[in-house]
Amino acid sequence: MNNKKPRDPLYPRGFEQTKELKNQIQEEFPKPNKKEEDELTPLKKLNHKLGVYLSPKSVDISDNEKKRKIGVIITTIIIATLIISMYYFIIYEPAQEKLSLAKTTKLNELHDLYTGALTTSPNAMILENRINEAKTPEEVSAINILIEATSDWRSFHKKSINLNMDKYNRTMAVYENESENTILPVSEAMEIVNENDATILSQIKFEEPNTVSVPILVSRLQAGAGLVRVGSIVDIYTNSNSTDDNATNSTNPKISGCTVLSIMRYEENGEIDSQYSKTKMTVKGNNTYPKENTRGFSSNVLEMIKGAIVKGYDEKETYQMLKDYGVKLSNYEREINLGDLDAQYMLLIEIPQDKVNYVLDNMESIVLTIPTSEAPDWMVSQLSSTYRY
Repeated sequence: MNNKKPRDPLYPRGFEQTKELKNQIQEEFPKPNKKEEDELTPLKKLNHKLGVYLSPKSVDISDNEKKRKIGVIITTIIIATLIISMYYFIIYEPAQEKLSLAKTTKLNELHDLYTGALTTSPNAMILENRINEAKTPEEVSAINILIEATSDWRSFHKKSINLNMDKYNRTMAVYENESENTILPVSEAMEIVNENDATILSQIKFEEPNTVSVPILVSRLQAGAGLVRVGSIVDIYTNSNSTDDNATNSTNPKISGCTVLSIMRYEENGEIDSQYSKTKMTVKGNNTYPKENTRGFSSNVLEMIKGAIVKGYDEKETYQMLKDYGVKLSNYEREINLGDLDAQYMLLIEIPQDKVNYVLDNMESIVLTIPTSEAPDWMVSQLSSTYRY
């Protein structure tokens, strides 16, 4: 049976024989394969190595080669871990602790200065954000909270003073930590605000004076040696017998800027019974001629005032004569260094209303002092003459 395929009419004659001859030549003389490049580029080498590690099944690798490569990987991981650990514990962690400490310190300063009315101040929020966002301790340290807080407190207090003054153009400074009150003119309050920074201003608030006049009965020692007078500005301290546990722990007065509204001595200090005698002796021979000049004065100041009121004396003349009798008496006693140390004084003093109970409870222990800044004329004169160069 003839299995030979019929000739394709589209091919020319002899094409099949030529094709068979060509195939026969190729079989007998095979064409050499294209020589692969011996040297690979670095990128190809890297890809080849990655292929070995990622697809170990696709490349035939010996057991020793596998162990060597695994050892290299483990060693690399250990070295990298050591390097990272050393960096973390020696450099990164101490730097972060230092930064955290700097931020905590600065935030504490911020919260100490921005207290009370300025706790929610917009500037406080801005400063807190700047501190939290700082990347280095130096950046934290560069944030000057004191300057910002001082400016904010001054602005706040100046507005507060103008809103909290009474009809006598005074305001009252309240020191929150020590619970001290000071009544002072608005001008002096403004000086305090302008001359202090936020460390002081953050501890003060200004309120409108709410005062009452309180009568107190004190000894001469407690009454400023009896040398205070109506209109004197005094500070109130307490001695160690005070019922206030903190009284002896503070060098500052419990109440400052109190005004003395009136002073009364005991009536017996107005009783006068004086007699003066002057004797002169003349001797002539055996004869002696004594001569004595005696003058006496007896009166009662209070009774004289009563007599003037009922027209027994000329009222104007009597008043003029007895004006400031008690103050004059104290001054004379001061000048001659001799006086009635047992004298008692009834004073009417203006103090803040919330301090009334304190004064009444400690009446036997309070001491009135005269600040040298509010010194009377005689004290100014004495100080000036003492320290004159």
